[in-house]
Amino acid sequence: MYVHGIRRLFAFEGYIISKITMSSELVQVNLRRDKRFRLACPACGATMGASRTKLQTARDLPLGTALMVLLVYDAIQGHCSACGAWATIRPAGIDDHARASRRLMEFVSCLARHLPLSHVKEIVPVDDATAFRWDKAILQRNLPEPKLDDLRVLLIDEKAVRKRHGYVTLVMNGQNGELLHMAEGKKKESLQSFFDKLSDEQKKGIVAVGMDRAGAYYEVVKEQLPQADIVFDKFHLIANYNEVIDKVRRAEWHKASEQDKGVIKGQRYNLFRNPENRSKPQTRSLYRLLAINESIMRVYVLKDALRELWTYEYRGWAEKYFDKWVGWAKDSAVEALQAFARSLVKARDEVLNYCKHKITTGPLEAFNNTISRIIHRACGIRNMDYLFLKLRQESLETDLPK
Repeated sequence: MYVHGIRRLFAFEGYIISKITMSSELVQVNLRRDKRFRLACPACGATMGASRTKLQTARDLPLGTALMVLLVYDAIQGHCSACGAWATIRPAGIDDHARASRRLMEFVSCLARHLPLSHVKEIVPVDDATAFRWDKAILQRNLPEPKLDDLRVLLIDEKAVRKRHGYVTLVMNGQNGELLHMAEGKKKESLQSFFDKLSDEQKKGIVAVGMDRAGAYYEVVKEQLPQADIVFDKFHLIANYNEVIDKVRRAEWHKASEQDKGVIKGQRYNLFRNPENRSKPQTRSLYRLLAINESIMRVYVLKDALRELWTYEYRGWAEKYFDKWVGWAKDSAVEALQAFARSLVKARDEVLNYCKHKITTGPLEAFNNTISRIIHRACGIRNMDYLFLKLRQESLETDLPK
């Protein structure tokens, strides 16, 4: 049967179509070597002699209603007398190991970006394991290596990717959002493995590092990047302060009368909310709480005052406000608040460095949502190398190169 233009769909250099068999479920395309083309050695390009021919098959993209498309071709094994290499010649575009065309593998990889691997088979007849292998192979081939030159700002954080505290350490380019590194764990070694990839020249170009003040990363960054300013993330600091508020709230609940306990109970998230995010009933409930408990009122008022610290443009003014806020906290007579102020004093430079660099780990925190979505879609992650490839794919601003 002759179908106009179908041969263009299966145009493989060095091969011609000898037969096409079609049904509603299966298309089989038989290819044979075009003897007008010489056998070229993949190693040196010299003409290679054929020693034997073997019939092989490979899967290709679905065609119409036929989800299964098979390419049947002559695989020619030859020997190059020029360089002594042995090689197997296949139609260009057929993967040597997958027994599939590269365009099918790239199509499956595209599907795997938006679908769970278990759902890919609803569009292309491949099982989960095959879809995983093809997607990983395409990402390894197409994704560029992390760009480690001209780095200026780094963002560092950890993310739980498994139950029972299965963490990974993430390093992101703070200027363009490219994910540069991922390693299991959240210890010094997890971050050190990133700096081991950098040359001394690359390290010298880094001027600022945004990170949480908790964790084991601080010493590694100070040792590897002595010239860089460390900026403790303001959102993590606010989260730490919210823990202080909750600690004070629970302590006051235990001391309160039965009547006052009813007012304090259930106010946790109400105390955390910004004013613009509270409804009128929530606002009335909060004001009632603040009216009956002085300690909770103090920590709540100083929460909004703490946020003001990151509005200053000049470090000198920020330093004055920092000292003023610490003084308010120490005079509050609330032990948990005083302890937080003492810890903040120890991190004075790293907190105030925000005035100079204006960076937060916000982009990395936002990227955590992408990580959670990928892990949820995959019903968990067993292969960390594959997870890193998937995350890099999402972090890159441009489409993958073909």
